[in-house]
Parts: sequence; structure tokens; C-alpha cells
Amino acid sequence: MNNIDELLTALKDELRNEECVKQYFYYKELLENDLSLKTLDEETRFHQKEMCRNKENNEIYFKEKAIYEECKNKLDQNPILINYQIARNEVFSLLVDIKNILS
Repeated sequence: MNNIDELLTALKDELRNEECVKQYFYYKELLENDLSLKTLDEETRFHQKEMCRNKENNEIYFKEKAIYEECKNKLDQNPILINYQIARNEVFSLLVDIKNILS
């Protein structure tokens, strides 16, 4: 069993040296420490909930929808978030490849 633990540790070290994994952790840390993005995300979620609460009141619903869409567009166009999502997808693909090799 000790040999398996050593192999897993070596695999973990190799994975951490992969460029896409480094990029993933880099952008993840940026996101976690970016207060403006957190605030924008919270604002987006708030207005989304307000849309749901006011689906029977068209005036409030469409006002909230416009604010929600503006916030959502800012999030979707944020380069840090875009790069994070790209890196996350690359890491996921790498892990799927490893899973397939081990299966």
C-alpha cells in the first residue's frame, strides 16, 4: 500500500506542475480575493431572486430583470472569470483523460 501512496503523491505533484493546473489555481485565487467580483456576483443573485419574487408584477419584474442582465453581462465579460472558466475546463478535461486511462 505504501507504493500506491507514493505513486499518488507523485501523480499529485505532476498534476500541480501542469500549466493548466497552475493557471486554474492562479485564477481561482484571484477570484476568491476580488471583492468587486464577489459584490457583483451577490448583486446579480439578489436581482435574480427579486425577479422570481415579483414575477406577477411586470413593472418590478422588468426593472429587476434589466438590472440582473446588466450585472450578469459584467460578470460574463470579466477577463478573470473567463480565464478561470477556461482553466477549470482544461483541468476537468485533464482529469477525465486520467480517469479514462485508469479505467
